[in-house]
Amino acid sequence: MKKHILASVFSVCAFGGLTGCAATLVKHNNFESVNSTLDVNALAYVDPFIGTGGHGHTFPGAVVPFGMVQLSPDNPSKGWDWTSGYNYSDNQLLGFSHTHLSGTGVGDLLDVLVMPFRGDYQIRRDNALKRVVSEYSHTDETASAGFYQVGLPQEKVNAELTATQRSGVHRYTYSGKEDAKILIDLGYAQNFDKSVATFMRVLDDHTLVGYRISTGWTDFQPVYFIAQFNQPFRYQFYKEGEAQSGPFINTEKSEVVLNFGDIANQPLVTKVGISYVSIDGAKLNLASEVPDFDFDNVKQQAEMLWAKQLGKFKVTDSNEQAKRKFYTALYHSFLAPQTFNDVNGSYFGADGSAHNSLDFKRYSLFSLWDTFRALHPLLTISNGDRVDDMVSSMMAFYNETGLLPSWDLMANETDVMIGYHAVPVIVDAYFKGLTTVNPEQLLKALKASAMQERFGIDLFAKYGYVPSDLEVEAVSKTLEYAFDDWAIARLAKTLNKDADYQYFSQRSESYKTLFDKQTGFMRGKTVTGDWVKNFSPTHVDHRTTDYTEANAWQYTWFVPHDVNGLMALFGGEDPFIAKLDTLFEMDSFMEGDVSPDISGLIGQYAHGNEPVHHVPYMYSLTSQKWKGEQRIKQIRDTMYRDNPDGLSGNDDVGQMSAWYVFSAMGFYPLNPADGQYVLGTPQFQQVDIQLPENKTFTVKRVVSGKKADAYVKHATLNGKPVNMNTISHKDVMKGGELIFTF
Repeated sequence: MKKHILASVFSVCAFGGLTGCAATLVKHNNFESVNSTLDVNALAYVDPFIGTGGHGHTFPGAVVPFGMVQLSPDNPSKGWDWTSGYNYSDNQLLGFSHTHLSGTGVGDLLDVLVMPFRGDYQIRRDNALKRVVSEYSHTDETASAGFYQVGLPQEKVNAELTATQRSGVHRYTYSGKEDAKILIDLGYAQNFDKSVATFMRVLDDHTLVGYRISTGWTDFQPVYFIAQFNQPFRYQFYKEGEAQSGPFINTEKSEVVLNFGDIANQPLVTKVGISYVSIDGAKLNLASEVPDFDFDNVKQQAEMLWAKQLGKFKVTDSNEQAKRKFYTALYHSFLAPQTFNDVNGSYFGADGSAHNSLDFKRYSLFSLWDTFRALHPLLTISNGDRVDDMVSSMMAFYNETGLLPSWDLMANETDVMIGYHAVPVIVDAYFKGLTTVNPEQLLKALKASAMQERFGIDLFAKYGYVPSDLEVEAVSKTLEYAFDDWAIARLAKTLNKDADYQYFSQRSESYKTLFDKQTGFMRGKTVTGDWVKNFSPTHVDHRTTDYTEANAWQYTWFVPHDVNGLMALFGGEDPFIAKLDTLFEMDSFMEGDVSPDISGLIGQYAHGNEPVHHVPYMYSLTSQKWKGEQRIKQIRDTMYRDNPDGLSGNDDVGQMSAWYVFSAMGFYPLNPADGQYVLGTPQFQQVDIQLPENKTFTVKRVVSGKKADAYVKHATLNGKPVNMNTISHKDVMKGGELIFTF
């Protein structure tokens, strides 16, 4: 597989080798401009196939950082592991759609399917799937940052894909004399995202426009598009396989077959612009970003955008496998949140109306239950210039609905997970100086989400915990609400809102109410204050018990805002450490309906899901930090591999990957809203992080004697010992040198 990745990267350079290869990105087709020379070596280490197998749920197709378009291949869905539209275990292709989710546990999107094919459409779709299906081989499949390619021998076509922010560009090279055809299917993806209205119109023999309105995980999702071709076509519309007459079609599900005749060895280039607002918006996006049919230029620009983004992190080390894992994790960390506005500032709002803002770029796809933990803190280092727009996007969502987003998918609130985790993301951005939004307005929005009368939030406020006999997932909700309230209290304090500070500080200590000292677990209570009976810390039922996608072993540790307070509940450091040891050392058996989300097990620690991601770093705040280092290294080595089945669980829109990025560098945001990073153990000899104002933060791994010790002996920041095993975000952003000595 690695040879396929490298093939595309070589095209960036004029020379055959990557050593010292560089390129300059210039302003072109509404792309970003870069004034400095870019080192593209990082691109050689990106493998988009990592995570496409097993439960990773990633996709291998073409996308640019934070892009609206994710142009990627789709297989026939065979269940949960196809939620991204693709699974590496498959070898059947339905086509290439323009929107995809990366690493989610629920499927959606897969809009505007394009499929190159040969033969009679009605005969080709005469199968159980009622779709054109073509087989392919992974030996003729390539993926790299900004590019995807696959050969389709049955169609005698080589397919290549690349993308801009809001457009996808296809290049199909047909061989043989049979008519070359393109299918565009708007009734696709019914398993995940049911189309309720579609429209297509032929404007001329090179241009098609249309829209698709669907419902699925999102209640209402409109997508508008324009498709232009470098060669003329004849066309035939279809409604579920039945031919329709006329220059347009307007029905629940629709398809069109475009016939280009005999174009053997003449590349057919297709460029598709999308918008969530209007067909005119799609036209403007395409005209601004892809004014011509120069596929190679678009591909090169996409690669340069990735070189700019990934080049902010430079790894010096001889471990090639670890570098592939690291740069691919970075790649997956920068797929979302996604750009959601047109080039003129128009966007589809959470109130179902069109809005326009030139003051900020609108983003969507905030998987906040996952990403507040490490992905958003990573973006405050790598992309601080985008954070203000992300905060403004969440505030726009609040202005449109009265609440901050919880799990925002294409301006739809899915309410799929618990907590109000826009709160820590916004508070973190405020204290890091990364948002210009008025803090009084921020606090108002935070309080609105924290004072809802649903999901047990009203019960939490009334009783000081969520009673298990009145609300499902009561323990998890209590713990996560308490953390979010700690973040609100932090903002209230700095704004001198003493009443709010006192109120939310008190709520932030609610975790103590559910700690059962007799068993040593966070445990459910009834409304009368009695412990829930028949308690087993290894019992799991999916979303129907006191815990969210977890059990008591995994959720007992969710007190990232007050580790010392949790430690005191256990009776001090020694019993706290002993309990942590048992978590990792005990049997992994669980009883009940064990969700596939609970994966990546080391004892009862489940790295394949998010609630425990901070737990190995709790050791760092004790006198036995080395035990945490041991577990961090074990997780890095066993839960992340450089193959398609390389992730131990869903990537969850980059959270799994962001954990690896931080943990490979040697520090992690245990509390993602306090501006501190807890030290772990670095994987590489050196990592240089390029920061604004030409500053660099360097992390080094140094051996003090003839042979490296297994664990960190001490750490220094700019020559001074690191106290309390933490460094601040401010320390990182000033630039400097963090040295771990082994």
